[in-house]
Amino acid sequence: MPSLLMNTNPGYNLENKKNTSIQRNMEMALIARIAKGDENALEQLYHDYYNRLLRFISRTTGRADRIEDVINEVMYVVWQKAETYNQSCQPSTWVFGIAYNKARQSMQKSRFDQVESLDLMDSDSENAQLGRSDPELKQLELRNTLENAFDVLSPEQRTVIELTYFHGMHYDEIAQLMDCPENTVKTRMYHARKKLASTLRKLDNSDLLSGDSQ
Repeated sequence: MPSLLMNTNPGYNLENKKNTSIQRNMEMALIARIAKGDENALEQLYHDYYNRLLRFISRTTGRADRIEDVINEVMYVVWQKAETYNQSCQPSTWVFGIAYNKARQSMQKSRFDQVESLDLMDSDSENAQLGRSDPELKQLELRNTLENAFDVLSPEQRTVIELTYFHGMHYDEIAQLMDCPENTVKTRMYHARKKLASTLRKLDNSDLLSGDSQ
């Protein structure tokens, strides 16, 4: 997996694995409670996943106006299908698999929709930038550059990039939730990075894509 900082401390790695295991067990327990009709458990899972789903759906669909609807649809399926979760995969893989399917359905429904997509990263107006310091303006420009670079990717390629780099998933997990062979995931990653590198070079930001994947 890609990493911005390699920590060689064995204690750190063991602690990280321990925390991941605790989180996984907690999420499995929540899903089990949801399967029994526990609305409080559903609310807790919604709270735990909201920000991650918001980012994932925004990146995958490019439709800010549909994010809340898709998140609600995802959690409705979780509520309806919790009893079918058999713990054969990570809870996050199961939830994001539902989110991926709902995001695809949303894109299909709105394919010919002429409603203009909103950009969550945009400032309200040019006047909102007045008074900003140079570092703030540079950060805004960087975010806009990355958003524009993501626009050249297909939804499937955006999904692979998002799940790998921002949600820490391995290729086998991504293959499972996208219902495709692992080699397909690797191929999508290869072409996505190639497109991003080309786009960022044109924008004089090729250094942003340094580092290996897995």
